[in-house]
Amino acid sequence: MSKIDELIKQYCPDGVEFKRLGDICKDIKGQGLSKGDKGLGDVPIILYGELYTTYGNFIEKIASYTANEKIKNSPQVLEHDLVLPLSSTTKEAQIGKVSAFRLKEPAYLGGDALILRHEQNDGYLVHLLNSSWFEKLKMKCVKGTTINHLDYKKMLNIKIPVPPLTVQKEITSILDNFAELTAELTAELTAELTARKQQYEYYRNKLLTFKEKK
Repeated sequence: MSKIDELIKQYCPDGVEFKRLGDICKDIKGQGLSKGDKGLGDVPIILYGELYTTYGNFIEKIASYTANEKIKNSPQVLEHDLVLPLSSTTKEAQIGKVSAFRLKEPAYLGGDALILRHEQNDGYLVHLLNSSWFEKLKMKCVKGTTINHLDYKKMLNIKIPVPPLTVQKEITSILDNFAELTAELTAELTAELTARKQQYEYYRNKLLTFKEKK
């Protein structure tokens, strides 16, 4: 939790209250909906796999839609809700990776995913629950071999630091700016590395082009 912990100590020198995740969030399980339901209408939906492949920290645009009759058992995702996948077929995927829903119009959540409804700063919770500190604790709640499952009831017992909302907002602003700068630098470095690789390949091909000795 290093960076968040550092900021909490800076803004709350006298300490901060720790609370069970389940005490500040109401959990709602997603139901129904699969890949086969996509493209059947104009009702916005979120599928658990998309939380790995399509969405980052914040959901600001919906990728999939379905028909009204397909969502009868699926719960609504409301603005500021957190959503996370509950299963994964690969260890590389960050099971339980959290995304905050930032749209006014609700969407509907399919199975193998969870909604966490709360009254905290959604950005603060996203940064905290996706941190390496929380990841270590969360992985103790994961079971399975071929398919990994997150025991979310067990995860809800994890205690997290809950500073005042004003402090949460300040921490979120700092971490958002830091993440944006990191993304920009990564993009710039990627472009630079690509250019250098192309340059290397050009000269390598030139240097390794030999004429046959007669």
